[in-house]
Amino acid sequence: MTIINTPNLRDLLQTSRVLAEKTALKELSHGSALHDAIRYHYQTPGSAARAALCLSASLALGLTAQSAARLAASVETLHNASLIQDDLQDRDALRRGKTAIWKEFGPDIAINATDLLIASAFELVTSASPDSAHRLVSTMHRAIARTLQGQTKDLDAGRDLNIDQAITVAKEKSGPLFSLSLELPLVVSGHFYFLTLAREAGAAFGIGYQIFDDIHDCARDRECGSLSNLALLVRSSGDSKLASLESAEDLAHHYLQEAASGASALPDGCGALLADKCVELLSELDREAA
Repeated sequence: MTIINTPNLRDLLQTSRVLAEKTALKELSHGSALHDAIRYHYQTPGSAARAALCLSASLALGLTAQSAARLAASVETLHNASLIQDDLQDRDALRRGKTAIWKEFGPDIAINATDLLIASAFELVTSASPDSAHRLVSTMHRAIARTLQGQTKDLDAGRDLNIDQAITVAKEKSGPLFSLSLELPLVVSGHFYFLTLAREAGAAFGIGYQIFDDIHDCARDRECGSLSNLALLVRSSGDSKLASLESAEDLAHHYLQEAASGASALPDGCGALLADKCVELLSELDREAA
């Protein structure tokens, strides 16, 4: 979907990134360990996929550029908090090609950075639309709770993780922040009826995207003995529920198509970017299978 007569999406992404970093840093002493850790993390930005989804949805629904940037910054701030925490809990030493915060600055600083970013996300989301503050906070709280529940299940599963558990973990760890990118603009614009559909679309995308990613990581994960690669679990599963799905690619297709359908049904084309991303991933799967 082409958005006409609206601010440039790339410019707004940069604005939201600056907002996120400034909000996190503004109460910290320059040169302190926590200040340095936050700066260090933001020096290597990620894809900002969730921020882009939020901006696209916000603009399609007629929100101001300022509100859109603040909502996007809040979602991306939460995503960054989850990355720092995941690396610490999983003891992953690298993030975005460089040493993870817990490894570079220590576990205690990583915990403090996670807490600070979560607090920053709440400030950003309430400043986007003070009149909708309560609904925005409730919506964000739900997304955080679901994400943490998924992370807890992932940690608890250990070596006994099966395909059904892995799908639930992917749904709860990845889905809520993708759906939050759509939910927050829907709340500000008053489209409460569509929140459930946005959550379902985000959950399906979270699963489909995780399978897509795991398909490409199969060789590496098999070599290092990963126990949570969904593609490997599908291929080794004897579950009758998967009888109609011949491969991990089929399962990815199922969830990505479900996400695209749900996103396309959202009002004013606000889910268009998510639907487009689903189509892009589906096309890549088809090319690789050819």
